Amino acid sequence: MDKVMNLDLSVAYGDVDRDGLLLLPGVFKFLQEAAIKHADQYDTGTHAMLTRGESWVLNRLAATIHRYPRYEEVVRVTTWSSGIRVFKGFRDFRVYARSELILEASSLWIYVDLKNKSLTRVPTEIAAAFPFHDGTVFRPNLEKLRLVPPGAGTTAAATVAIRYSDIDGNGHVNNTAYFDLLQTALVRSGFPARPKRIEIQFLREIPADVTAVDVCLERQDRAIVFSIGLPEAPFAVGQAG
Repeated sequence: MDKVMNLDLSVAYGDVDRDGLLLLPGVFKFLQEAAIKHADQYDTGTHAMLTRGESWVLNRLAATIHRYPRYEEVVRVTTWSSGIRVFKGFRDFRVYARSELILEASSLWIYVDLKNKSLTRVPTEIAAAFPFHDGTVFRPNLEKLRLVPPGAGTTAAATVAIRYSDIDGNGHVNNTAYFDLLQTALVRSGFPARPKRIEIQFLREIPADVTAVDVCLERQDRAIVFSIGLPEAPFAVGQAG
């Protein structure tokens, strides 16, 4: 068990778009897979969900994608914990194609009691045993990131259906599915399909009984501000560029 997890993955045909490039949700599936495998080594990943009814839930993420990998390209996802504080966990990622850095990201996760759907302290013995790596943090101020939805009166760019496959073991829409919703809305609205920069804040879960969400987009300077939600409230807000 190491401070840094290295996971080699190949881009599958089912995860590429019409141009043979990895889909946006596929990018973040790679990050999620590496994070879960690293956390499982210390009994804080899917194992904790099964044995203690607790789980990490992604709260914020900031990423720069320098290049989208192609079909059958092998990439290495490198990830490490940059700290655990009470119920918060900080994790960084780098993705390489051979020696080329193609993605860098920082993320903030919160530890929750799945039954009560409430924040809970990371068990002391796990927090003490989980190794921290003092590598460079891509976005050191991520905890202070506050994002706002598109302006009042912005019309929904797309109403996108929630599929059975979007629901994960926590009983809600998986975080990676949000990027599928976003990419679908971007394309339908005439924006580039593959943003190079993404910042997102997850506000609340999308329950399994939600059948569709509205994705609203607004061009602001060189960024596209977005929200994913229902008319009464967003589930996530962010910006892409």
